Amino acid sequence: MTKIAAKKICVIRLSALGDVVHGSAFINGLRKGYPDAHITWVLQPLTYDLVKNQKNVDRFIIFDRKGGKSSWDKLAEELKDEQFDLTLMLQVSLKASMISRLIKGGVKLGFDYRRSREAQWLFSNCRIPHKNPAHVLDQFYEFLDYLEIENYPVEWDFHFSEEELAFKSSFFEKIPRPVVGFVMASSNVEKDWGIENYAEVVNYVETSLNMQPMLIGGPSGKEKDMAAQISALCKEKPVIALEKPIRNTLLQLAGSKIVIAPDTGPMHMAVALNVPTIALYGYSDPRRCGPYGRFHDLLIDKYNLPGETKEKITRKTKKGRIDMINPADVIEKLELAKKTYLEK
Repeated sequence: MTKIAAKKICVIRLSALGDVVHGSAFINGLRKGYPDAHITWVLQPLTYDLVKNQKNVDRFIIFDRKGGKSSWDKLAEELKDEQFDLTLMLQVSLKASMISRLIKGGVKLGFDYRRSREAQWLFSNCRIPHKNPAHVLDQFYEFLDYLEIENYPVEWDFHFSEEELAFKSSFFEKIPRPVVGFVMASSNVEKDWGIENYAEVVNYVETSLNMQPMLIGGPSGKEKDMAAQISALCKEKPVIALEKPIRNTLLQLAGSKIVIAPDTGPMHMAVALNVPTIALYGYSDPRRCGPYGRFHDLLIDKYNLPGETKEKITRKTKKGRIDMINPADVIEKLELAKKTYLEK
């Protein structure tokens, strides 16, 4: 471990939504150790929209990975006269490593050899020590430990503007009952729960809890189709909130009393907002990418089943496990969330 003197720091964490949520917490810890440094964060347009109000970032550089050569040319132009004392390579991907090549000067701190997928170790000139795989955010925090930053806060902070808070107030004042938010879809169908399962739990929320179900997500065709199918099976139509920008989704999660979600970015957003979150896991290991530090009592984990030999935390996936979650499991957690977090 070593304290590296740095007045200009660059952080590379381009995507995905959940990892950038973790990145926001990482930035807050980094600021604790470098209160006077100028911090730049390189990330993609969607993830920038999510964290653009992060108070501990001095400058964002937006890289559109879909923009082809023009995006690379724009990034190179933006960085050509820059010199950084410290670059933190939080993303293990060839694209992120190629970005690090455009960043001049100083220490480029990456993962150890064994965790440097896609040859990240070739692009870094300094590496954190090897540790067994852990939760994604804990792996980010290993960089802070290496930099001898102590007692850093574990906190997010999306910092809503007055305009955003007005949107939230206006949105929820039209809904007379407390909201249970359902995040229906992820980027991988293997993580998604069944339509009929969602509909059964939506009906329970409506009739037994007397709360307002709301389907939350983006405006993609997949999500619109899922929302239509779920609604068709419901006794009363849920509120449908499939919108852009991502900050609106963030506000809708923030206004919910309980959120139900698979392994997806909005699940991590809800946890970061301290909204009681019932996380549905089967395909991926929640010890690596599940809710961080909160609501483990509400986690439904079909990835690590009782009686199975416990493996080390891993990126290995298990197809079909999400289908082992049944509506009764979620209803049980709903009742627990209501009793534990809403009836204090």
